[in-house]
Amino acid sequence: MRPAAFEVAIIHHRTPGLLAQALERLATLAPRVSVRVVDTAFDPSLAVQLEGAHPLLTWLPLSNHSYAAALNAAARAAQRPLLLQMNADVLLGEHTIDDLLRAFDDPRVAVAGPLARTAAGDLQDLGLPYRVHYARLHWRQRDGGRGTSVRVPWLSGCVQLLRLEALRAVGGFDARLRFYNEDLEWCLRARRHGWRCELVATEVLHVGGASGRQRLAFVLEGVRGGYAVTRRHGPAFLRPLHRWGLAAGAWTLAHVDSAPARRSAWRDLARRSAHDDLDRSFFGAQLHDAEGLC
Repeated sequence: MRPAAFEVAIIHHRTPGLLAQALERLATLAPRVSVRVVDTAFDPSLAVQLEGAHPLLTWLPLSNHSYAAALNAAARAAQRPLLLQMNADVLLGEHTIDDLLRAFDDPRVAVAGPLARTAAGDLQDLGLPYRVHYARLHWRQRDGGRGTSVRVPWLSGCVQLLRLEALRAVGGFDARLRFYNEDLEWCLRARRHGWRCELVATEVLHVGGASGRQRLAFVLEGVRGGYAVTRRHGPAFLRPLHRWGLAAGAWTLAHVDSAPARRSAWRDLARRSAHDDLDRSFFGAQLHDAEGLC
């Protein structure tokens, strides 16, 4: 491990038990590395409670605007060449840091990420393309062992080791994507600038835990962000197909959903999709301001 090469930023929002576990693991694995908690619902009593949880722990209070805004704030505060950013519900493995650092021996690598397992022990399901990357890495690992990596189009944002030089060159994460898709969009942008994203054969445990993310507003925001990525990075023919597919799916759900408020929200998404009016977020100034959607 090279403590002078990197620092850690933990993005936290009201999961103190999980945060305590993450800090405990970091205190064991990286006691000489600076750790900053970017807290989007800062509670001074929690800071007192966790005092001493890591030898080099600091706090950065921030409004709950978006995950992207929290990542950008962490990057602006960082002093080392590399930034290990992670959710508070991630527990690093014994070799995770060393394996991720190894990927940066290649100066073209902008970001490296691990394999994330759920509490049930399964690899986190991030869709069909990511399953293909899992399979590619599995076959590569048979020859190369732990720490082997494969180049991928994008990496899950639950934990990433970022090269800050690349972040400055490419620009920060897009805070217009209020929740979900900011990791995908940034990686696609980085690749367009000639940087590489590496999926590394090393594991973390992604516990999960923010139940509020199942609210309809988060689902709608994820859908909106997915279309934003297609519009910015997808081929021209795919954009109208994606938009009209959203409209059709939303109209269908507006007729079958059992809750009146949810039916109204689906109708709104359908109208906005049909009119290509998806720039406006489903959230207000804070992520918990979501136009009454639950």
